[in-house]
Amino acid sequence: MYCSLRGVCNSILLWVAVALAMFLPFLAIAQAEPSFDDSFLDMSLDQLGDVQVTSAAKKAQSIGEIAASVYVLTNDEIKRSGVTNIADALRLVPGVQVAKLDANKWAVSIRGFNDIFSNKILILMDGRSVYSPFFGGALWDAVDTVLEDIDRIEVVKGPGGTLWGANAVNGIVNIITKSAEETQGGHLSVLAGNEETGTLNLRFGGELGQNTHYRVFAKGFEKDHAENGSDDWRMGRLGFRMDSQINDGHRMSIQGNLYSGNSGERAVVGFSAPIPPIAEFDSTTDVMGGHIKIDWNYVSSDDQSFDLQIYYDRTEREHFYISDFRDTVDIDFQHRLKAFWQQEIVWGLGFRYIADETEPGTVMRLNPAARDDEVFSAFIQDEISLLENELIFTVGSKFEHNSYTGFEYQPSARLLWKPYDNHSFWTSVSRAVRVPTRIEHDSTIRRAMFPGGVALDIVGASDFGAEELLAYEMGYRMSQSNFSFDLSLFYNDFQHLRTIENGTLIPGSPSIIPAMVMNGLEGEVYGIELSSIWQVTDNWRLIAGYSFVDIQLHLEPSSVDTTEEGDEGDTPHHQASLRSLWQVTEDFQFDGVLRYVDKVRENKLGRKPGVPAYITMDLRLAWQANQALNLAVVGQNLFGKHREFRGSSVEIQATDVETSLYFMATVEY
Repeated sequence: MYCSLRGVCNSILLWVAVALAMFLPFLAIAQAEPSFDDSFLDMSLDQLGDVQVTSAAKKAQSIGEIAASVYVLTNDEIKRSGVTNIADALRLVPGVQVAKLDANKWAVSIRGFNDIFSNKILILMDGRSVYSPFFGGALWDAVDTVLEDIDRIEVVKGPGGTLWGANAVNGIVNIITKSAEETQGGHLSVLAGNEETGTLNLRFGGELGQNTHYRVFAKGFEKDHAENGSDDWRMGRLGFRMDSQINDGHRMSIQGNLYSGNSGERAVVGFSAPIPPIAEFDSTTDVMGGHIKIDWNYVSSDDQSFDLQIYYDRTEREHFYISDFRDTVDIDFQHRLKAFWQQEIVWGLGFRYIADETEPGTVMRLNPAARDDEVFSAFIQDEISLLENELIFTVGSKFEHNSYTGFEYQPSARLLWKPYDNHSFWTSVSRAVRVPTRIEHDSTIRRAMFPGGVALDIVGASDFGAEELLAYEMGYRMSQSNFSFDLSLFYNDFQHLRTIENGTLIPGSPSIIPAMVMNGLEGEVYGIELSSIWQVTDNWRLIAGYSFVDIQLHLEPSSVDTTEEGDEGDTPHHQASLRSLWQVTEDFQFDGVLRYVDKVRENKLGRKPGVPAYITMDLRLAWQANQALNLAVVGQNLFGKHREFRGSSVEIQATDVETSLYFMATVEY
C-alpha cells in the first residue's frame, strides 16, 4: 500500500509541477518585472530575428535573409534549460534528433540516420571541425567548454557542403564562443547532484592593453554511472582565448585548450542472441587532446573583407576497439567582396593535413596502421539581389580533392523572396557528399564468432566511394512583435549509401568469412520542421517545436546486405517540445521543458529491439541573490527513467536515462 500511495503522490506532484511550469505565469502577468541582467527575454522577437548568423553563408546575415532552415540557440536559452553539456543542449533545437546511449555517449543527428557515429552532420567549434575522420561524426565526450562562455549555437538544417565541404550532408552545428572582451572579470560555478556528481568551472578575463583582452578557464567534472551500467565519466579541461583589435581594420584571435579524461562503458562484442557474444566486459576509454587556433580578420571597407583561420588539433583515444592518435593541421582563407550589379561574392581556399597512428584493439586493426591524408578545397558563392533585397538568388559550389575518393563537387542554388519585411519564402536544391572514414577504408573488424571457430570479419574497401545526396528544400518564416513562426519542408534523395556485403569463406582460410564495405544502398528521406515563439507577456515566453522525418531505404539490385537497410528505424518519426521561460520577479526565474519523442522502431531485420516512445520534463528554479551570486536547482527527466536508443554500430550497452536533481551556485565578480 505504501509503494502504491507513494507512486500516486509522485504522479500528482509531477503534474502539478507541469502546470506550474507552463501555466502559472498567467496568474502573475501584471506582477513580474524583467530581470536586471541582459537575458533572452530582454530581446524582442524582432531583435531575435536580427541575430547575426555566420554558418549559413560564411558571412554575417540575419535569419530573415537566409534561404535555409536555421535555428540559433542563445546562451541564455542554454543556461535556462538547465542542461550541463552541449549534446543535451541540442535537444532544444526542433529537428535535431538527440538520443543518449549511456551516461557519456550520445547519438546526435539532423534529418535521420541517428547513431553515435552520425556521419552526415558537421560539428564545428568557432569554425574548427570536430568531426572525426577516423570514426565519422562527433565524439561528444570530447566536445565541451564552459557553457557560460558559449555565445550561441548555430544549427543549419540541410546540406552545407557548398561552403563547408564534405560531411556537411544533413546539417551543420557551429558552437560559437564569446569573445574575450565579453568575458571580463571572474566566474565561478559549482554544481552537484545525484547523477551530476560534481562540476567546477573557473574563468577569469582581463586586459592586456587598451585593445587586447584575454580569458583563461578551467573545468572539471565527474558523473555517476547509470543504475544498470558501468558508464561513469570524468574530465578535466584548461583553455584560453585572446582577442586583439590591432587597428581599425585588423582583428586577431588566438585560442586553445587541453583536455584529459576517461569514460566507462559495458561492451558486448559480437551479435546478440541466438549467437552468443565473443565477450562482455566493462571497459574504460581514455581520451586526451588539445588544439590551438589563430583567426585573422581584415575589413578594408563595407564592401570587402578577408579572413584567415589556422589551427592545429591533437586527439588521442584509447578504446577497447582500437587506439587512435591523430594530428590535424587546417588552413582556410576567405575573401568577401561586393561586385557589380548588387552582387556579393564569397570565395575561399583551404588545405587540411591529417596524420594518424593506430594500435590494434580487442576487435579491430587497421592496415596500414599509420596514414597521412590531405584535403585541398576551393569554394565560390555569389549572392545576387534581383529586386532590391526582395528577391535574392544565391548560387555556388565547393570543389575538393581528398585522399579517399579523389575529386568531389558540391553545388547549390537558393532563392529567397521577401514580399514584406517580416515574411520570407525560400527554396533550394543542393548536392552534398560524405567521404569514407579511415575505418571504412582500411579496417578489419572481428564482429562475431560462430560455432566451430568460424569468424565473421567486416573489411574496409579501398574502392568504397562517397555517399551522395541531392536535397530539395523549401520554407517560410514570419516574425511579428510577439509571435514568430518557422516552417521547413525537405526531400532528400540518397545514393550509394554504405552496405555490409556478406562474403564467403576465404580459400585456404576456412575459419574466416569476410564481409565487405560497399555502396549498395539508396533511399529517400522526407519531413517537416516547425518552430514558433510566443511572447505571452514581457516576462513570459513560450517556445514550441515539432519535427517529422521518414526514411525509406532500398538495396540496389547487386546488394546482398542483411543489416544496413534495417537501420531506417533508428530515427523517431515524431518529436515535439514545449519550453516555458518565466521571469517570476526581478530575482526569480522558473523555467520548464516538456518533450515528446516517438518510438525507435524495431529493426525490421530483427537484429535490434525497439525503444518505446517517451515523455519527459525538466524544471529549473533560479534565484539571483545579489549582483554576484546566482543559485539554481534543476530537475531533469522528472517522469522517471527511460531508454532513448536501442544500440549502435559498436556494441556498447545502452543504459537508462535516469531522473537527475542538482544544485548550482554561480558567482560573477
